[in-house]
Amino acid sequence: PASLQARWADAADDAKSLGGRAWVILGAGPRGPVCADLVADGPHLLIEGPSGSGRTELLRSAVASLAAAERPDRLGIVLLDGRDGVAAGNGHGEGLRVCTDVPHVTTHLTANDPVRMREFAQSLSAELKRRAELLGLADFSEWHTRREVSGRIVAQRTGPGRSGAADPAAADPEGADLDAPPSSTLRLRPAAARARGEATPPPLPRLVVVVDDLDALVSPALGSPGRPSAGSVIRALEAVAREGGRLGVHLVAATTPGGRTAQTEPARRAALRVALDAPASGHGGASLLERGRELGGEPAPGRGRLTGADGRVTPFQGGRVTGRIPRTATQRPTVVPLEWQRMGDPPTRRSVRELGNGPTDLALLASALERAAREVSAAEVPSLL
Repeated sequence: PASLQARWADAADDAKSLGGRAWVILGAGPRGPVCADLVADGPHLLIEGPSGSGRTELLRSAVASLAAAERPDRLGIVLLDGRDGVAAGNGHGEGLRVCTDVPHVTTHLTANDPVRMREFAQSLSAELKRRAELLGLADFSEWHTRREVSGRIVAQRTGPGRSGAADPAAADPEGADLDAPPSSTLRLRPAAARARGEATPPPLPRLVVVVDDLDALVSPALGSPGRPSAGSVIRALEAVAREGGRLGVHLVAATTPGGRTAQTEPARRAALRVALDAPASGHGGASLLERGRELGGEPAPGRGRLTGADGRVTPFQGGRVTGRIPRTATQRPTVVPLEWQRMGDPPTRRSVRELGNGPTDLALLASALERAAREVSAAEVPSLL
């Protein structure tokens, strides 16, 4: 938690990311971590790859890195599983549900309930309209810049008969007239005075909509429960692709290459694109970390290339945030009294339950994020559902 708080404090002091950071760490590249900055290089990211290439795991890594880079009251995350076959449980079938323990996640939707899907589309469209009315003609960063300046600057007031004094309140604290007209002099208002002063506009956090299996929403299968409402969700996501950059709403979507998805607004307007390689035969079910060690070998899950808006291509190997800690890592030393009569006996085998698999890296991060959010008293971002 202390390390996360230090990161969040650094983000708050970063003048280049007013309104909140949106950093997506994709994996390890030739020169270190490969990062996609949705604010500076985005605003949207599209991940393309065939089945088994590690799309869902890369989205989970994106959620983890987004949460580690910014406070939950400055960055909200919305999760959408495009396939209606996502089931609870362990393994690959859980989709983005495993990320719901991250405190930044405000909404999770699976495309199997037409009523909730339609409600989600309406809420997302309403949120875009609310932000457009609040920002006016300014963009997201400009609005936060004005809000920061207006919160620090206040007109100086003068007392009766002391219009020429540099600081009338200091010269005569009891004679300062609150009803006197303000002068044209501006001074910085301390943080404590701001807290006691007039109410400031409510904070407007960045919002990142993470969509898995976008192609399943664009072309839903016949008989799919969410098919009647898929069109309304796609229209809301297309509005995010068109207007989200100015409103502080970003889209991170994963899809299979080709098909009708390539003609949609999210695909056309994605300035950042990731192409994942098809895994070689024989890699099915293997750990992404194990395959990631084969940097010079055949394509492995999570192996891909990031293409920026300037056309620069950076190869990377994605990691695995939902792999469980090996059983040997959870063993703790046990001290028991040893009797002389049993000195030659073999050691007692420890129970399987005690040696069971440990938590995932994502679960450990979510716990640390929750504690860090409580320490900084982060306000909760309202859900879209």
